[in-house]
Amino acid sequence: MLKKLLGLLFFFIIPCSSSASGLYVSDKFSLSLKGYYKNLNFVSKRAATGSTMGAELNRIRTEWDAKIGKTFSTKVIWDNELIAGDYVNSEEFAARQTQRNLPYLNMDYELVRKTDFFYGQSFYRAYGQIDTGPVQLTVGRQKIGWGVMRLFSPVDLFTRLPIFDIEKEEKVGTTAANLTLSLSPSLKINPVYAFHPDFDQTRLGGRITKTIGRFDLSALGGKFLTDEIFGFDFTGDIKKAGVRGEVIYDRTETGGDFVQFAGGIDYGFENSFYTALEYFHNGRGISNAVQIQTVHPNFLGLNLKYDLSPLWTVAAETVVDLNGGSVFLFPETRYSLFEWAEIAVGGQIPVGKSGGEFTTVPNAFYFQTQFFF
Repeated sequence: MLKKLLGLLFFFIIPCSSSASGLYVSDKFSLSLKGYYKNLNFVSKRAATGSTMGAELNRIRTEWDAKIGKTFSTKVIWDNELIAGDYVNSEEFAARQTQRNLPYLNMDYELVRKTDFFYGQSFYRAYGQIDTGPVQLTVGRQKIGWGVMRLFSPVDLFTRLPIFDIEKEEKVGTTAANLTLSLSPSLKINPVYAFHPDFDQTRLGGRITKTIGRFDLSALGGKFLTDEIFGFDFTGDIKKAGVRGEVIYDRTETGGDFVQFAGGIDYGFENSFYTALEYFHNGRGISNAVQIQTVHPNFLGLNLKYDLSPLWTVAAETVVDLNGGSVFLFPETRYSLFEWAEIAVGGQIPVGKSGGEFTTVPNAFYFQTQFFF
């Protein structure tokens, strides 16, 4: 099986560059293809037993874009994924699969699963879009782009927070109808309906965004599962520094109402050094309607990034549990071997007092190779 997958990989990447390849282009129809092959090796510990576990993940992702006429387009992102190792038999892997199967219309298919081997296929994204300029309607499995924060985003009510994931860029999509109405260059309305046959499991909300000077201001609200949630966010810049903030108020069906808010500032220096500082407060609400659930209320996040050369980047993400006395460290370095090849090395290291937010999270270390086509 692995040989067949690797053969398919080299069939794609040898003749292609890292940019999308136009398979067919005409005035009425166009079709393009791009994607990647990823090999990810990591080692960690099972939270339940403390025993060491490891895995080797091989994924081939193909991203197909088709455009029909001037207004209609489709996107399909299809994954073939092979995972080997005792991670497949862990509670962590079971939780990963459960999370991927949560959206309505299960598009994640387990074709082979044994004690230490998994092979599956999935539609990471699959949607159609009508775009007339002032009106844009997207229907299908997609990423809903709410929220402005870099780390903790209370307003992103459609996407799970991936803070403990090695592949933080991998975000499970939502099966939804997403409408954007551009009433003017500075005013947009964005209603979203996330489908589910059980109405108490649906997410139905709207967000209105107004640009005033150098700031985008948004107000939002709606029904998320059985809760009513209202909020506000802003993003802009003061001189060369970016500033942003978010707040939501959750009127829960069960339990007490609560507030979550976050604020941050980021700055990029001319020597490529980038830093972002964020604060997050959780009003200790317990509700599945929100995507951020924590034991302690106050957290501080710091992101640092620096280009050692045009090809080599080092970065570090740090989250501090201000109440529990624990810290979560995520150092990483990436190096571009070629335009179409990249390697990455990193780890997830929780430290701190017993009872802290992160002290029960196991260490993890990984090495990744990725080829783009």
